[in-house]
Order: sequence, then structure tokens, then C-alpha cells
Amino acid sequence: MRLSDVRMWARVAFRRRFRPGGKLVLDVGSGHRPHEDATHLVDLLPDNDAERGRPLRRHGRPLIAATLEALPFKDHAFDFIYACHVLEHMRDPAVACRELMRVGRAGYIETPSPFFEQGYNFPDADRGWPFHRWFVFLDDRQSLIFEPKNPETIDTFCGCRFSHFVKNIYTSAPDLNRIGDALPRHCNVTALHWSGRFDFHVRDAPNVIRPG
Repeated sequence: MRLSDVRMWARVAFRRRFRPGGKLVLDVGSGHRPHEDATHLVDLLPDNDAERGRPLRRHGRPLIAATLEALPFKDHAFDFIYACHVLEHMRDPAVACRELMRVGRAGYIETPSPFFEQGYNFPDADRGWPFHRWFVFLDDRQSLIFEPKNPETIDTFCGCRFSHFVKNIYTSAPDLNRIGDALPRHCNVTALHWSGRFDFHVRDAPNVIRPG
């Protein structure tokens, strides 16, 4: 067992013992980095590492094989839900969002930002994550927006307000992670904390902003 796994086991055990009120916390799409506070894990493909790059980790917690689009839990079964880097994979993100609100009382959502998603797919559409189906960002009303990611939108940018990206950065950077490390976190991820419910919208035809 690696030292990092031993440390994670210790943190999970500590948080489990001292978690206030015995709250139930679900991590959906937990993959190889399940959240320390999670009491339950969900992953669609526990035996397939193709979309995560590393073996799945449980660290002593129950793992349920399921999709976010059909969670096998009762309404409001969990006090909190983590959904980190999973919604961009969904075939039907609207159904997935409704499931989060049905099963959880509050939660945290995180996806790659359009900046990062775009950068990994430009100028070669095969360079990035082909299993990511959506650009995900927040509008001015903090509504979660999903726009299809396809060869056209990769080339012309998504409809978010930060869509005028610098093409020569994408062209010249062999490793976008090095750029990401130098940027504020909000440039790299789309993040939403929610309680009770959150607003979302799935756009069939993205409002593409073409550089001019």
C-alpha cells in the first residue's frame, strides 16, 4: 500500500469518527480520488479505468455501481453530495442534475472550465478528453449551463462569457497543466455550491461567439 493511501485511510477514519450528527455524504463518480468526507461512493464503471487513468479507490467505504442519471437511493437520502468532474460525462445532464437534487439536500458540483476543456482539444480535437460531452459554465444568474462539445464548438469556442481564448497558447503549450498551475483556480474549473436546489439549462444549439 502506498504512503498516500495510508494517509487517506487515516483521514477518512478520523472524519468518520468525528463527523457531526452522523451525516451521510455521497461522492458520485468518486473514481481514484474519493472525497475524504464521503460516507458512500458511486461509480458507473468500477472495473474500468479508461476515463480516470488510475485504479478506483474506496478506502473502506461502500461503493455502489450506478449512473448519476439513475441513483438507487430514496429522496433526500444524503445530507451532502459531491459531484466532481462527472457531469461533463453525462449523456443527459438534465436528468443527472435532477437526480442530484432529488437524492441530496445540498452539494458541490465541479467540472473542467470551458477554458481548460477547450485547451485540451485545440487545435487537435483528438488531443483532449473525447468522453467529455459538454462545456459547463455558470451564467450571470449562477445557473449551470451545458453546451454540447463537438468539433464545431471546439473550433469556434463555447458561448460562455470567457470564450475569446488565446489560440496561440493552446497551439504552443505541450502541457496545459503547466499553464493551469499558474492560473487562479476559477480559470480551471466551474464550481457551484448548492442547497435545496440549483438552476441549470442544457443548450441544444450553443450560442457560439466567434472571435472577430
